[in-house]
Amino acid sequence: MIRRPFSKSYMTTHGRIVLGIYLILAFADLPLRSQDTLQFQWDRFSVSLGGFLTSNSSNLSLEGQEMGLGVSLDLEDALGLTTTTLVFRGEVEYNFGTRKRSYVRMGYFGFIRNANKTLETELELGDNVYPLGTELASSFDMHIIRALYDYAYFKDDRIRLGLSAGLYVLPLSFSISTDTLLSESDSFIAPLPVFGFQNSIYITPKILLKQNIELLYLKTSELKGSINDINVWIEYNPFKHLGFGMGYNSFRFNFTAQGSIGKRDFNGSVSTGFSGMLFYGKYYF
Repeated sequence: MIRRPFSKSYMTTHGRIVLGIYLILAFADLPLRSQDTLQFQWDRFSVSLGGFLTSNSSNLSLEGQEMGLGVSLDLEDALGLTTTTLVFRGEVEYNFGTRKRSYVRMGYFGFIRNANKTLETELELGDNVYPLGTELASSFDMHIIRALYDYAYFKDDRIRLGLSAGLYVLPLSFSISTDTLLSESDSFIAPLPVFGFQNSIYITPKILLKQNIELLYLKTSELKGSINDINVWIEYNPFKHLGFGMGYNSFRFNFTAQGSIGKRDFNGSVSTGFSGMLFYGKYYF
């Protein structure tokens, strides 16, 4: 199985875009810094909704009677699934406690990808062999639901440094079909614990630079998994309760299991990842 690395030029290009936006906002906001009425203020509550333009790379290997098929392939190369996807993304954050050092974050985004492809070579999936010229319809859906608690071990008017702990839940589904045959599989990967860091810095009273990293490495007799989720973004809040932002996210997920996970039987592995630009509007108070 060959894993295709993310394009270096893709990441470099988008990194330059983020830097350029940051510089534009920083210089646009310079006159505001001299106004005495503006103060640095941390949000009590916020809702962010937007889009996420990603570059995807996925490898899938599934086995077992309950899964419905045996398959091992690179999804983008073998089935023609799109490598670039625009998806919805949302997050809610709540700051609580007398010292306002505790935060709860909940977020969701999902990838729903479908493809139709005429096979240029013979393809073997489990007990099924699809000859040259077969018309295949396929889909691969992944949803990421996360809930995290952040604690700011250092916080002043402009800087917040925190530690994070939480859970990721990843429902997955996969299907392949022809005019006469349908093979399907699905799995609900149980909540996986993650730990990380969350940092925020006010550049000006209206421009906020935010970063977070969540990591996981888990190994037992039945499963092995890892998560690497890195976010860097810039928020610009020109109005009292409304703002917007954009940034960069890199995510990598690897999961291998043999046997029962909770009430489900999962035999195989999933290796998927994406990187891309996110942009959103924000309501806060």
